[in-house]
Amino acid sequence: QVQKVMPNDSFYFSIVRDPGTLGASAFSYFRAAAPAFRNSPSLDAFLASPSRFFRPGIRGNHYARNLQWFDFGLPEPVPAAKIPAILENLDRLFPLVLLAENFDESLVLLRDALCWPRHSVDSFAHNSRDRPPKVSPAQMRRLRAWNSLDWALYSHLNRSFWRKAEEFGMARLRDEVSELRQ
Repeated sequence: QVQKVMPNDSFYFSIVRDPGTLGASAFSYFRAAAPAFRNSPSLDAFLASPSRFFRPGIRGNHYARNLQWFDFGLPEPVPAAKIPAILENLDRLFPLVLLAENFDESLVLLRDALCWPRHSVDSFAHNSRDRPPKVSPAQMRRLRAWNSLDWALYSHLNRSFWRKAEEFGMARLRDEVSELRQ
């Protein structure tokens, strides 16, 4: 829909986050909005048996599974064999997808992609928690498995991001990130 009103040469970018940590945050943040989360006594109870709480198509439950896949407007359900083509098409639509876990590096690559001068980007913490929810390795594995489309999306875009970082130059990237942090 956005492409219908934007010029053909528009530069689209977005940001993704590891579904292992995003899932825990979503459970906390969207608890009131997602019946699947609201009906579960805890994140561990939800992860022990997500299908006990989750029903697709119920209003608000899109927050409880593959939230990023949904946000990109990608089709669900999708046969596994079609996922690579969907992700390749996403690469064409979004020349750069930032990584929340590597936000400073992302800002440097965004600055470069937009042809902005080197000192034109600044960063400050906003809308962040003092203590993000702790996610155990077991919870991380379960969240990634439950959000398997998000995990495929994130894994693909993470690889694409680091290929772009290599093209930019890792030493140059480290230097610019250091300057940004100062």
